[in-house]
Amino acid sequence: MSAETARLLVAFDTLPPAEKDVFVRELFRKLPPVDSGPLEDEVLARAGDDLAAKLEREENDTHAR
Repeated sequence: MSAETARLLVAFDTLPPAEKDVFVRELFRKLPPVDSGPLEDEVLARAGDDLAAKLEREENDTHAR
């Protein structure tokens, strides 16, 4: 990883959650399309579970403050 990429990632980590969402949406909008082929149900289910757990942790962290 280049030093510039590492700096971008550090800067991204300092953004508030709403700004991270905006950044990621814009980043994905700029990326070229990728055809990764069909995803297996198990992969999708695991990704969904991981996302739900992450969102729950973020929500709990917000309420704990």
